[in-house]
Amino acid sequence: MRLSPPVTLLGLAAWQAVASPVTDAESTPSAASASSTGDVPVSPALQAACCSALSSDNTLKGKVLFPKDAGYEALLDSYYSANAALPAWCIVRPESTADVSQFAKIINQKQCPFGIRSGGHSAFKDSNGIQNGVTVDFSYMNTTTYNPTTKIASIQPGSRWGAVYEALQPYGVTAAGGRASVVGVGGFTTGAGYTFHSNRYGFACDMVQNWEIVLANGTVVNANAKQNADLWKAQKGGSGNLGFVTRIDQFAIPSTNIWGGFVSYDLSLRAQVFDAYVKFAEAMGNDPASQEIAALYYDSTGYSLRSILTNSDAIPNAAAFNQFLQIANTSSTIATAPMAEFVPQFTGPTPLGLYANWFTGMTTNDARVMELFYQKIQEYATKMAAAAPGSDFNILIEFQPVPPSFVAQSVAKGGNMLGLEPLVKADGPLLMWLIALTVDTEANQQKILPLGIQFRDDINKQTTSMGVNTNWIYLNYAYGDQNPMSQYGKTNINFMKAASAKYDPKGNFQKLRKTGFKLPN
Repeated sequence: MRLSPPVTLLGLAAWQAVASPVTDAESTPSAASASSTGDVPVSPALQAACCSALSSDNTLKGKVLFPKDAGYEALLDSYYSANAALPAWCIVRPESTADVSQFAKIINQKQCPFGIRSGGHSAFKDSNGIQNGVTVDFSYMNTTTYNPTTKIASIQPGSRWGAVYEALQPYGVTAAGGRASVVGVGGFTTGAGYTFHSNRYGFACDMVQNWEIVLANGTVVNANAKQNADLWKAQKGGSGNLGFVTRIDQFAIPSTNIWGGFVSYDLSLRAQVFDAYVKFAEAMGNDPASQEIAALYYDSTGYSLRSILTNSDAIPNAAAFNQFLQIANTSSTIATAPMAEFVPQFTGPTPLGLYANWFTGMTTNDARVMELFYQKIQEYATKMAAAAPGSDFNILIEFQPVPPSFVAQSVAKGGNMLGLEPLVKADGPLLMWLIALTVDTEANQQKILPLGIQFRDDINKQTTSMGVNTNWIYLNYAYGDQNPMSQYGKTNINFMKAASAKYDPKGNFQKLRKTGFKLPN
């Protein structure tokens, strides 16, 4: 069976159903085990002490899975990327904030290494699961409630965005969330969160009115603009460095309908599409409801090109899209629908057990970068096919604008940790790129992944020589050997470090947490 395209930021597993592929006509060491955290030595005594203490605790009884238990393997099989599905000493599945508090107290007392999983949608090894330690899995904490008086949606971290949209739809509101149904709320929001509404409201983290956080010592705190305001701000882009986020209170958006879809083009028209993308990005401040993404794709059927057009006010064919709409297309899925129905189109089927790898970077808004990717996807797809004959792999390239309007919204809502202000001030709209490489087997990944890393490095080298590379890395798309927080700026790094020292004085989330990205040294 042919491998389906990966569910990434937009869940482009629907690609093959609507695309019209058109065939145009020294590797680095493997980083299949790359991680920002690394492994710790296996300690049978520590393993026994940690898992025994957790499983025998009255609060956590029945909520701890061991490798021999029914359901353990099924839980590992539920990870989006097989690279991240690591067999922990034991897996704790809290059902409440009180459970998480007790978990924190025990791992603090026993000094247990741990990993955090919310939705399990990150791709690299050590991103959201741990092998030599305990994984806390938030999948049972998955409810969404809405208060019509405060207009706040309260969302637990193990929720998936598709379920969030369904829960909010009866109230006539939606949330600033993921663009694929299966993406988890916790990691997406704490890492920033690029949404269908970012042009008007900023990133998902900017829409957070309050974080409920369990600190390293088990204390439960709320962090908002009036209470623990430093923690509230530091958590907006701070990822898993400050505590266990157990509830996200987010300002709801007073609308459910959205207009948009995939528009596919013949590759011979790519210059027109790239030009339309660049000009659209330059003018995004004129229409806060409209957003656009351009994408290239390769699989065994060939290469294809598309744009993803959306208007969050559900206005059909908004003037902002005029240049795109004048380009002849080969297919279109454009429609108007509620978010709860619209987002699954972008998700499509979600194949599990495949080996997904994401790489990202950012440049100034330049069509030459997009053409460079077009040339390079052909070069590296050819090399990958030759390196692993008969392998079933695909490559997705996406270009997303980050205009000044995004950053202005972030600043107006109290600021975040991303450090984009000086970049957009100096360079105007930015172009965020993603390479998503998905491979069918681990053996084929060992042959293909080094070329994927080389692809990324080649892009960075050439865009640097062109003078357009900003060197900023989006955490939610970063590969394990990238260091996204190092690019957030000295002021923001010091702010997060100060919050870490205040709320986690023992440094548990820097020393014991072995998943995700740490604060820079």
